[in-house]
Amino acid sequence: MLTMLTFPAYILNSALFLALSLTSARMAFANESDSTKKNPRLPSIPRTMKDSAKIYNAEQVVITGARNEVLLKNSPVRVEVINRADLKATGMVNLGSVLQEQTGMTIVTNVRSGVQMMGLNPDYTLILIDGQPMIGRVAGVLDLNRISVGNIQQVEIVKGPMSSLYGSEALAGVINIITRKPDEGLHLRAYSQVISRGPAEAQAELMYGGDRIDVALFGNFKNSNAFSRTQILGADTLTTPFSGFRDMTVHARIKWYATDNFKIGANVRYFNTQSEGLFTESFFGQVAANKGSVAQNDLSTTLSAELTMNKARLSIQTYASAYDETYNFDVAQGNAGTIDNLLRRISRTLVQYDLLWNLKNRFTLGGEFQYDDASGSRYPDRPLYRTAVAFGQWEGNPTEWVSYALSARYDATSAFGSSFNPRFSVLFKPNDDLQIRVSGGTGFKAPDFRQLFVEFSNRLPGSGYDLLGAYRVGNTLEPERSVSFDAGVVLNLSNTLGINSDAGAWTLDVRGFRNNLRNLIEYYFYKQVGNYAVYSYHNIANVYTQGLEVNLRGVLKLAAQQRLTTSFGYQYLDAKDVEVLNAIDAGAAGTVNLSTGAFSLLTRSQYGGLWFRSPHTGTARVQYDNDELGLSANVRAQYVGTFGDEALDKNGLVLGNPKRIVWDSDAESVPAYWNINMTLSKTFAFDRTSSAIPASLRVNIGVNNLLDNLNLRSLPSLVGRQFFVNMNVEW
Repeated sequence: MLTMLTFPAYILNSALFLALSLTSARMAFANESDSTKKNPRLPSIPRTMKDSAKIYNAEQVVITGARNEVLLKNSPVRVEVINRADLKATGMVNLGSVLQEQTGMTIVTNVRSGVQMMGLNPDYTLILIDGQPMIGRVAGVLDLNRISVGNIQQVEIVKGPMSSLYGSEALAGVINIITRKPDEGLHLRAYSQVISRGPAEAQAELMYGGDRIDVALFGNFKNSNAFSRTQILGADTLTTPFSGFRDMTVHARIKWYATDNFKIGANVRYFNTQSEGLFTESFFGQVAANKGSVAQNDLSTTLSAELTMNKARLSIQTYASAYDETYNFDVAQGNAGTIDNLLRRISRTLVQYDLLWNLKNRFTLGGEFQYDDASGSRYPDRPLYRTAVAFGQWEGNPTEWVSYALSARYDATSAFGSSFNPRFSVLFKPNDDLQIRVSGGTGFKAPDFRQLFVEFSNRLPGSGYDLLGAYRVGNTLEPERSVSFDAGVVLNLSNTLGINSDAGAWTLDVRGFRNNLRNLIEYYFYKQVGNYAVYSYHNIANVYTQGLEVNLRGVLKLAAQQRLTTSFGYQYLDAKDVEVLNAIDAGAAGTVNLSTGAFSLLTRSQYGGLWFRSPHTGTARVQYDNDELGLSANVRAQYVGTFGDEALDKNGLVLGNPKRIVWDSDAESVPAYWNINMTLSKTFAFDRTSSAIPASLRVNIGVNNLLDNLNLRSLPSLVGRQFFVNMNVEW
């Protein structure tokens, strides 16, 4: 295994660049003063309210949609927020569990557990922690179960291409995990959880907020015992082992307010997990069993500085991360032997300048330089990317009821050339009860290391193939590109319909979207070598995803300190392969009946769309809160409608050129299911006569997957019913 000992040397050049930049910047602006110390800059643009810092501080602020602080209700870019109160009430401990309860988001298992958004696979969504990208994708998926929510303040979700600000991997959207900021004084927190068919977990957090320095230290440890589940699927009895594991996360942050207008920060996060014994991995429905061990290490660090002067702000960041994953198999994996390992490293330096030109215009200019490489048994020749970036944004509000954000980004990458991506977002607010958002833009996704350079053999029981990157077989890959449009309406039903206040406050949120994607990269059969098929990648597919999301939220006041909060969400998704549709219309697509041998043409009504996409999904949540008693109880449900599983295909190719097997039969469908979770929470508040006495104790008890749903073949991430209890103590 390649350790992290070389990591400090790896970031030395970036850190030196940062230090020199900061020295120059501070000398240039030493005589300027703008006391913005611990408060975010007022998001004056875009805004539709009167100038008031008190109002601003009381309302929700988001960052991800504009890379700047903006009031949520005034953001032209649609941003969905999961706040800390929601996280505490559910008792969920990892990001994957949290995201699956959001409308339009589905957890899928492709080697790891990732999130499908807007009908696109997990590798099309950029995952950030405090604005910095996570790395360590395996088969294109970042494992969301390795991200603890213990020190998260909020999660911001932007759906739709965001390449105009964030570049590649943001073709489906961005999920930004924002960690907690220290309050004044010293604060401690301890947390523990036990759960059936899952890991026992312990967390500790120390935070200090001072006049000139903020410090936050978070750590968690998980330990899970191995178990197995058995299920009868038709004529087969399937037993799946779930491996035991141990993992830990340490996250340290410090910010020094050197002067009222100059601050410096450092951020270090380390994650490690170890697993040994029997385990299974699923790759798009193909389940492979193995016995051995897996070790992962993920280390990232950020150095940042921010200088403000009157109407301007200069931000500089240097970021580096290294991800190391090593498999020790019992079965030799081709030429690599029993040891299969991967190392990914990235270094990124960012400079961003924001100028509040006047009360109607704010401008952002920025540049980045990125270095990204891969090595290990899968990448013996150590390929690398170098990327230079320039981006800009203009935010404005020409009238009190209109605001907009126009952004664009240019990426020049050594691997495939350049890409230019613009985006526009407009917010119309004719009154305080109606918001109309319209956006459109382009996105791109660069071919990743796996698609270009991988050299991998799978010899696990239940599978057997070789996978070679396109570069190794002489194929040239173009970036995947998309054009997207999005429109939505947020309506305050209570005021609009004149609903009596006793009936509560109700909000309706309706959103429609359309993505046109071309040059999608797919794996394909390259050739046969002995008993093993060899696969590679090429650009081929043109697809579209389109849909409608509806969310209804309400708060019903039951008594002075009692309320009932409800939310209901539904997504309709239509995701189709354009080549298949064209072949159907031309009469060139058809199937053979396996029992009779008869050939029949495929019709549009028989074609169910892209694999692993459910046309119908929904969420529901009902929560009761009694502040006087410190009680909270909620029931949350997720509905996942039927979808096609490529591993269940029964009738083979429907197209010869390009080769396609498609979802066209009920026998290839995974049945719809409900996932119901319940949590009961009680908070005890204490009178503190000494610092040893905690301020509060919160106890959660609950059950996940109440109906004990299982589908070990197609949904290996569902482990069945889980009972849990956790406790959180704060000083």
